[in-house]
Amino acid sequence: MSTIALQRWSRSAAAVMVVICVAVTCGAASAQPRYGLSDDAYKLFAQWLNSSCVGDEAQKLGESLLHYRAPLALAFEKALVDGPPPDEVRAVRAAAVERYAGRAKFPLDNYRIEGVSKEDLARFAHVTSEEYVNDQVSRFTTGYRANAAAALAIVGGGEARALLARIAANKDDPAAAAAAEALRNMPQQ
Repeated sequence: MSTIALQRWSRSAAAVMVVICVAVTCGAASAQPRYGLSDDAYKLFAQWLNSSCVGDEAQKLGESLLHYRAPLALAFEKALVDGPPPDEVRAVRAAAVERYAGRAKFPLDNYRIEGVSKEDLARFAHVTSEEYVNDQVSRFTTGYRANAAAALAIVGGGEARALLARIAANKDDPAAAAAAEALRNMPQQ
């Protein structure tokens, strides 16, 4: 019985995550700054920033970015510096608050959970709402900025290279590793 309840909870949590991801992605089109981009360039900009940027999807999308190289380079530089728009951060924060509330209603002590250490379960159980929400917002912001850095490896020029180098050199910046990786992937000029 407890395994079935855990599976149901996992499925409902997964469904909520899918709805949240779709809402955030759809909301991105209206919430992100346009940076003076045409409609087509902006669609690519928003799609790149809200994608996983891996595999075949990234390659096809990366090739599409090259059609709007100059305007997208400026937009991705600004996105890397500014981070996500406040509306998107608010949406992620609200979704995280909801996920935490659902998670808090799940009584771990009532179920036998395998494959996770007691220490990890204890750590999971003692995360506060504020810690959880801040972690989710931080992950989203870092991912957004990392995607902007990855895009600059494709469309950026000398100014983008300088920006990426500055961010990569700042080890306190959560996007430093992404900027360093983007520099390694950027063609030599």
